[in-house]
Formats: sequence, C-alpha cells, structure tokens
Amino acid sequence: MIKSYKMFTTPTCHACPMVKEFMEGVEIEGEHINAASPEGAKEAQKYGITAVPTVVFFDEKEELFVIARSINEIKRALE
Repeated sequence: MIKSYKMFTTPTCHACPMVKEFMEGVEIEGEHINAASPEGAKEAQKYGITAVPTVVFFDEKEELFVIARSINEIKRALE
C-alpha cells in the first residue's frame, strides 16, 4: 500500500506541469523535488532517476513501492 511519494520535476520539463497538477489531487503525503537543483539531482541519483517527470511511491515501511513516469502509470500505481 502506498503511503508517500517524491515527485521529481525540472523547470524546463514540458510534461511536468500536468503531472504536478494531477498529483495535487492525490490524497497521499508527498514531496516535490526540483531535479535541476544540486540537492534534487543528488536525490534523483539515489533512486536512479534519469528523466522527469518521475514519481517515486513508498510503502508504509518507507521502502520503494513503485516508480511512475506518466499520469497513466501513476493511476495504475494508485489502483
């Protein structure tokens, strides 16, 4: 079961605004990370993220549950 998420985006990403807007309607605790910042890039590297938008979902044990890169993938993860 999904408990939280980290959403990785960049300011120049064309698809990121749609994913950000979708995630605003999701009732799960989450964090938005700018992958273009030095801190964000380091955090993205930790999860092997090489493209944005990417949403990393975590379970109740704070372990990685699933990674989604599109609204359709996010919807499937939330089912």
